[in-house]
Amino acid sequence: MPRTGVRTVTEQGSSPIGAVFGVGIFLAFLLLATQTLLHLYATSIVSSATFDAARRAAAEDGLGCDEVPAQVRARLGSHGAAARVTCTDDGEQLHVAVTADSPASLLRVVDARGISRTATVRVERVR
Repeated sequence: MPRTGVRTVTEQGSSPIGAVFGVGIFLAFLLLATQTLLHLYATSIVSSATFDAARRAAAEDGLGCDEVPAQVRARLGSHGAAARVTCTDDGEQLHVAVTADSPASLLRVVDARGISRTATVRVERVR
C-alpha cells in the first residue's frame, strides 16, 4: 500500500536542459568545422591560382608579369576582386605573391584572416 503525502525525488525535467546544452555545443563544433573547411578550401584555391599563373607567365611563350594579376583574379572568381597580386621578374626567376582575405569570418578570432601565397618559378628561355 503506497504512502500518501510522501513525494519521491525524480529526475523529471533535467533531460531537456542537458539536451539543449548538448545540441548547442554540437552546433558550435559543427560551425567551427565548417569555417575551418571553408578556410582550407580558399587556401587551396589561392595556392592553385598563384602557382598556375606563375608557371604560365614563366613559360617560354608566356606573357611575363603583364597578365598575371588578371589571370589570378579570373581564377579566383568573385573572391579575387579584393586579392592583392604582385609579380616580379628578375630575369632568372619569376615571383608571384597573392594575398587574399579568408571567407571564414569566424576564424578571424584566432588570427586566420588572410591567405598569403608566393610562387617562385624559373623563367624558360630559348638558348
